[in-house]
Amino acid sequence: MNSLFRDFTSIIPRGFTFSFYAQLFTGDNQLLPVLLRTIIIALVPTILLLVLLLLAMYAIQVYFPKLDKYLDILSKIPYGIQGVILAVSILSLYTSSGGLLSNRILLLVCAYSIVILPFMYQGIKNALLTIEVLPILEAAEILGANKVYAYFTIVVPSMMKGLFATMLLSTGILFGDFVLVNILAGSYYKTMGVYLNEIRATSGHAASAVSVIMFLVMLVLSLGVNQLNKEPKPRRKKQIKAVKTKQLVEKERVGNELHRV
Repeated sequence: MNSLFRDFTSIIPRGFTFSFYAQLFTGDNQLLPVLLRTIIIALVPTILLLVLLLLAMYAIQVYFPKLDKYLDILSKIPYGIQGVILAVSILSLYTSSGGLLSNRILLLVCAYSIVILPFMYQGIKNALLTIEVLPILEAAEILGANKVYAYFTIVVPSMMKGLFATMLLSTGILFGDFVLVNILAGSYYKTMGVYLNEIRATSGHAASAVSVIMFLVMLVLSLGVNQLNKEPKPRRKKQIKAVKTKQLVEKERVGNELHRV
């Protein structure tokens, strides 16, 4: 309501307008480049961690099954690390070292990978539990395919639905971040959180419009996750047809038995 009306100080708002949304996409301080940067910085760590965890899961499933409990413990550690502590620790360790490790964007990608590790690990593990991985790999090996090829061409595509849901969830978590990106990157890489904090000082109505846009993006991601996790409902007509077919087959069988008698 605050983003759609010029005056919202009373019970009934006055001055309906879309100008606060229009100003976000015009002028020098446009929202669209910031939105694209936010999507990129949320997707890159997600995809990178997905590949690394799939490789780690393959190694554990095939060669080192006893290490699974240690990876499970390791993946839960980020739950206890607050964003400010993580950002300050990374800055104190790497920014003064120089070279590639002092790059703020690289540090942000690594920090984001740590933040979403518990969600990515649990999502991939749940997807793997629904598939008999070892029998599939053994069958593929008997037929002449190596285990790595079978893993990435049979097992991974079979759990693609769960992987997409996990990726959308992790991307949504990173999309609304402000603490890490503000401390690690700041003006180097302006995302939606930083943009919202800046525009809040100039216009409360425009800040409300940014909040609504962020909410809509998160809503789309949440709907995507729900849609992927939704079980397909069998169609009523198909059920009725199957029942009728079953009844006809049963009648025909009974008729054949009576004829034989």
